[in-house]
Amino acid sequence: MTNQMYATATDHQATDRYYRMKDLANIPERSARTHMYKSGINKGKMRIIGARQASKGLIGVSEKTLWEWVRKGEFPQPIRLSPTITVWRASDIAEWMKQKDRSIAV
Repeated sequence: MTNQMYATATDHQATDRYYRMKDLANIPERSARTHMYKSGINKGKMRIIGARQASKGLIGVSEKTLWEWVRKGEFPQPIRLSPTITVWRASDIAEWMKQKDRSIAV
């Protein structure tokens, strides 16, 4: 087990809403394609990988840009719930968006 601590549901109010990366960042379109297995028990078999529609996130930038902003301290810090699940509090995102609107208006 790693020394990294993860947030639990009891660490936060039950009424808090959370956003995952897929809710915040834009996701590019991906066309359908096939994959040919080169080794193992499926060698020579083909697998069809489905298409994915593009989606526009709440923030309207790429995942890479959001992580860059987090690294620079320009975007709220995420909460790690597990090694594969990272979320942001909806209240933190709303406050960040209000501050951005104020800075643009000035």
